[in-house]
Amino acid sequence: MFQCNYLNNQYTLKTIFLLVSCLFIWSFSYTQNINFTKKEKEWIKAHPVIEHGYEPHWPPYEIYENGNYTGIIGDYVKILEREIGIKIKPIPGITWNETVEGLKSGKIDFTVCAGITDERKEYLNFTKPYISSPLIIVTRKDGGFIGGLNDLHGKTIALPVNYYTGELISKDYPEIKILTKESIEDAIKSVSLGESEAFVGSLVVATYYIENLGYSNLKIAAPTDYDKAQIGLAARKDWPELISICQKVFDNISPQEKNDIIERWISVRYEYGINPAKLKSYITYVLIGVGLLFVFILLWTKSLKKEIEKRKQIEQQLEITLADANKKSEERKILLQEIHHRVKNNLQVIISLLRLQKSDADEILSEKLNETITRINSIALVHEKTYNSENLANIKLKEYIESLADDIILSFSYQNKPVLTVNSTIENINLKPLVPLALIFNELITNSLKHGLKNIKNGSIEINISVRDNHLYMTYHDNGTWIENKEKSNFGLSLIDTFTEQLDGSYTRTTENGTTYNFELEL
Repeated sequence: MFQCNYLNNQYTLKTIFLLVSCLFIWSFSYTQNINFTKKEKEWIKAHPVIEHGYEPHWPPYEIYENGNYTGIIGDYVKILEREIGIKIKPIPGITWNETVEGLKSGKIDFTVCAGITDERKEYLNFTKPYISSPLIIVTRKDGGFIGGLNDLHGKTIALPVNYYTGELISKDYPEIKILTKESIEDAIKSVSLGESEAFVGSLVVATYYIENLGYSNLKIAAPTDYDKAQIGLAARKDWPELISICQKVFDNISPQEKNDIIERWISVRYEYGINPAKLKSYITYVLIGVGLLFVFILLWTKSLKKEIEKRKQIEQQLEITLADANKKSEERKILLQEIHHRVKNNLQVIISLLRLQKSDADEILSEKLNETITRINSIALVHEKTYNSENLANIKLKEYIESLADDIILSFSYQNKPVLTVNSTIENINLKPLVPLALIFNELITNSLKHGLKNIKNGSIEINISVRDNHLYMTYHDNGTWIENKEKSNFGLSLIDTFTEQLDGSYTRTTENGTTYNFELEL
């Protein structure tokens, strides 16, 4: 089994697939008998045997081995044959690329399983979706933080030829480079060998390949911001009768029979995974309300202080225990890195869950969730920088601020990126004041983008930092004029007040020639 950074646990594909599919399955009504029209019956009589294209290596959905077509879709084909009374045969030895090209040219009449896209609708008719699966991102375990498709800008991803995910990403994320491979296995192998940096595809299929082919250096890094993959039966435009016939059969399949198909193929291959009750508690926690998440941010800093004290005690104990051997000091460093790694992973789990919920939220809730994501991400970035730093006690301040600002600006999808200037007389800063500082910077930069620089083409943000007499002096300035909604800005400003007080500091604000904050904080 492999470690999954997406849920920080091993997946039970059976559980996750059922949760996703049941919403889709129960949305259909079904009857005991199928009534075909006269025209449909004539079409059935005229086509006693039909052949279809397919993807031979798409387990557990489609599998073609030794002339046998099986898998989840294979079971649906058996139901179609049973209810319609015709023979549905796979074209021997075909590839998915040949299937797509054949559908375009008219040499292949239909396929039982294809992603529904606008481009394909130009030359195919589709049934309603009868299979759905989340689209996720697969990366190497030693890769950097990937929280979504936006983090893959400028990077290379591997995708099988003629997969509909390639159509989506090429259209919506032109900055992502696509390396085309002949199959899913080749695409996943490309990521494992470092030829490409990520693979985007079905959660069920990707997990099957990773587990069964032993790619222990890969992980499921994050979900995409796309809705779940929608799969339907597709046929050539002059076969509308086949679509209506098959749709009636799909509508008539009972939820129990659909569940039996899923369990037959999923439970065989996946035995371990996340506790269903625990998964439910994660989802419920997110849905309870954004307010609880805001409270979590305030309480986080207090719990972090306790965690730092515990870590200091662990360090002291390790120093006493390992003082007689210099080689043991490396073990302490590894242990501390693991602590930061686990904290970072837990925060990434929360970020991933919030991004999943954001796609189903209304505009106001989506905005609040996005603000919460940036706050949590600023904390996660502290632990990521610490984990990758040679000096675990200090972090390069200027580098951290620039990374944080780039992440926040990217989340706002700015066409005209503001110019960021960071001047600091101190190179490194220890962990104690960094988290409150990170959250202060997060609120300032976010407010600048929302209220000050939103409609300014040549926006700029300047940050100057210096230290005197164990006090940190910081000036934050942008060249915009903040137009604030008092009801919506109170929480962000109260966070600045709270974290300034935690650092025993104070600040002033002026709005001449832009917006300027002057801080004096204790280190």
